[in-house]
Amino acid sequence: MEYNTIVKKITPHTLRVAYLYPSIYEAMLSSLVAHIIYFMVNEYFPEIFLERFCVKKLKGTEPPPRSIDTQSSLKDFDLIITSLHYEPDIANTIRILYAAGIDPLRKKREKPILAGGPAIMANPHPYTEFIDAFIIGDAEEAVPEIINIWIQYHDSKKLFLEEISQLGYIYVPGINDEEKIYKKPVQDLNNTYYPIKQIQNTEKEPIYGKGLLLETSRGCKFWCRFCMETRIMKPYRYRSFQKMKNIIEKGIEINKVNRIIIYSLSFLENREEQKLLDYLIENNFSASLPSLRIDRLSEDNLEKIKLLGQKTLTLAPENFSYRVQRIISKYFKIDELLPIIYRVLDKGFNLKLYIISGFKGENKEDIDITIEKIKNIAEYARKKGRKLSITINPLIPKPKTIFQWIGMIDLDKAREIINYYRKMLRGLVDTRPYYVNWAWVQASISLADKTISRVLLDWALRGGDLGSWRRALRENNYSTEYVFEGYRFGEELPWNNIVLGYGVEDVLEKEYLMYEVLSRKSSYS
Repeated sequence: MEYNTIVKKITPHTLRVAYLYPSIYEAMLSSLVAHIIYFMVNEYFPEIFLERFCVKKLKGTEPPPRSIDTQSSLKDFDLIITSLHYEPDIANTIRILYAAGIDPLRKKREKPILAGGPAIMANPHPYTEFIDAFIIGDAEEAVPEIINIWIQYHDSKKLFLEEISQLGYIYVPGINDEEKIYKKPVQDLNNTYYPIKQIQNTEKEPIYGKGLLLETSRGCKFWCRFCMETRIMKPYRYRSFQKMKNIIEKGIEINKVNRIIIYSLSFLENREEQKLLDYLIENNFSASLPSLRIDRLSEDNLEKIKLLGQKTLTLAPENFSYRVQRIISKYFKIDELLPIIYRVLDKGFNLKLYIISGFKGENKEDIDITIEKIKNIAEYARKKGRKLSITINPLIPKPKTIFQWIGMIDLDKAREIINYYRKMLRGLVDTRPYYVNWAWVQASISLADKTISRVLLDWALRGGDLGSWRRALRENNYSTEYVFEGYRFGEELPWNNIVLGYGVEDVLEKEYLMYEVLSRKSSYS
């Protein structure tokens, strides 16, 4: 049973907006942007009732969708807003539209669909046959401005799209294709909308558990070369301690929870977050922390985190080879990582580690170095009686990173590397590899132009699974060679019309030239 939901009387004058979350309900409960859009639109606009939709399952045939709020059909709504958090979300979006009897193709549809989110901000072009307008920026800034325009032009899709195409951060395919689109971020997190009231459910457990979602910062200080999200979310911004304290004091009462779920790409990077830790401890809150940078785990921070009830820490060293670290630009003091990880185990935490392998330019010596370090950690964890799990990910090239020019290693080679990790670590540590074929799907969509649209449509309507993906590629005679070859350095990229700013585009070429120097040793064989 849900509580904290919005209830409005639907009249002939009510303007109805659907928010379509392209994943399951439990994931939506843990999505901060879902709460932001739901509460912000309903609070700001009394004449609008925004209701929520999500998928029932992640592949196969979707049942006719009904809103969570009133059980209304998706066809009853005049505007649809969605957000693509990662690339395969498009399959779920198409599946739910088709199940509702709404044509997924924008040119055949009267209802406008708007989309934002990380996958959109990096490269909207794979989705241009399905989505009418793309939001390049933060929802708190963009959505109210767009809704105000829609209220005026809700009777005409054509006029509405023409009007919003004049906003510098909106890309409308077929209208402003030749223009540069500039990201519109929230500049001050202290003075933007925040959903203190959040939807809670007494019967269903959110992906990250029950609690108050607290975003402490947005963006990231760092420039890890493989990370798309750190680039699309620039600049780095954070909330003041006083603002976070106010959110918590009101939020725990309204939401009837005592657990704080912290959202941040780079937590513990400012004094306000340090004050927050002290406050949470002093007031006997429990907390769930995001993945943490290893070099921020001081003795003092670990003691505080332990007092918050956190039993397992998620860390992402990515790779223990010094040469690979220079290529990906995450950690430079590689020799300091292992002692800190040992300190974490000494403090009584279990560990989840994320490893990325399969870079072009990475050789077998690099891989063996990482495996040896993991073995050392596993042995130490066993001595301390701690649990250790390792997730091994193949490198997935993404737009707005240097890997748009470098590409992905061959799939067979990626599987060979992951199998090598598993073989060498068998019996020592719980290894959980990310499925190489899904990495291929992600990369194929993220680096594509609009010509992939037919593949995406066929794939989604066949169920959105891996078998359907292969059949859709084959039957549309579509090659994904660009994923493995990368784009030619200096050539026009499909997503060049999207300008993220804040140094992102300026540093990319310099980073790539540096990569060329660092990766000249022979690759894995």
